[in-house]
Amino acid sequence: MTPYPGSNTPGATLRSVRTSLIAFLAVFAFGVVACSGADADSPPRVPSAERRVLKVEGNGESAKVTVELATKPDQRQQGLMFRQEMDEDAGMLFIFPEDNATGFWMKNTYIPLDIAYISAEGRVLEIKAAKPLDETLLAPAGPYRYTLEVNAGWFLRHNLGPGATIHLPPDLPRGE
Repeated sequence: MTPYPGSNTPGATLRSVRTSLIAFLAVFAFGVVACSGADADSPPRVPSAERRVLKVEGNGESAKVTVELATKPDQRQQGLMFRQEMDEDAGMLFIFPEDNATGFWMKNTYIPLDIAYISAEGRVLEIKAAKPLDETLLAPAGPYRYTLEVNAGWFLRHNLGPGATIHLPPDLPRGE
C-alpha cells in the first residue's frame, strides 16, 4: 500500500521531495526551451565545420574553392541554411560515409547555389541550379559520395562542369 503523500512516513517524505524536484526541473527545462527563441525556422546550433581548399579541374581550366566540411548528420542537415551571403570562392562540401542518392532542397537557404553531385573518386557527375527558399527536391540521376555547394554560376564562371575533377585532400575526414 502506498502512503498518502501528506502522511508523515519517511518514504512519503522522500517521494514528496523527489516529486517536487522533478516538477521543478521540468518547469525549469521548459522555461529554458521557451525562452531560447528557437523555432522551426531558426538556425540550430551546429558546431563550426573544418575548412579545406579544393582544386577543381576540367576543360583545361582549374579553380580553387575554400569549403566548410559537413561530415556529421547535423552539419549536413543544416548545410548553408540561414546564411545571407557567401564569398565568391567559398562553399560547403558534404561528405557522406557511403554512396548516397537522396536529393537536396533549399529550405531556409537564402543564397542561390550550384549543387554538384560528386563520385567517390572526385568526378563531378552533375550540377543542379538551386533557387533560394525553393523546397523542390533536387535529386541526382544516380548515386554520389560528395556534394559541393557553391554560389550559383560558379562552375560556369570557371568553365567547369560535369566531368571535372575535384582534388580531394588526403586528410579529408570521413563522413559519419
